[in-house]
Amino acid sequence: MFHRIEIQPCGASFDCSPDESVLDGAAYCGIHLFSNCQRGECGSCKVRIRSGQIKLAPFMWSALSMDEIDADLALACRSFPRSDVVIVAEMAGRVEPRHYARKSTGES
Repeated sequence: MFHRIEIQPCGASFDCSPDESVLDGAAYCGIHLFSNCQRGECGSCKVRIRSGQIKLAPFMWSALSMDEIDADLALACRSFPRSDVVIVAEMAGRVEPRHYARKSTGES
């Protein structure tokens, strides 16, 4: 089961499994969000959760404070969708406002 992740303000969206982070799901579909360490240590992949539910996996408190969590910020590399989610994020490149389909892995 996949959840739809919509990125604002660009309007792009992609499908993400509950077993993969929002960052990995985006990358799998060819969408590159800002990130650096991909381990929840640097905080460069902060996104605002506009709507929906995520599970936030363990991370370094220096990357995201309780005040930021209370303000609906999360780390894309440590966020796992539990429903359809709308995020506000900066893109590492230009993304067209459309739905990005998961790429085939070539497996049968």
